[in-house]
Amino acid sequence: MRPIRDIRSQSDLEEAVRRCELRWRALEQGLREDEIAALLSLGLDRAEAQLFALGPHD
Repeated sequence: MRPIRDIRSQSDLEEAVRRCELRWRALEQGLREDEIAALLSLGLDRAEAQLFALGPHD
């Protein structure tokens, strides 16, 4: 994750918020930290698609 001091624009802020939201969703679905890190390393769009493909956590 990028440090807060690296957020210099609105788009940086929006990306940081999106990463946090994806991380939270992944945690809710029961993924481990190492799995979340691997997922986020794919990029935000692919990570979001992968989380969606996993479906809701029961």
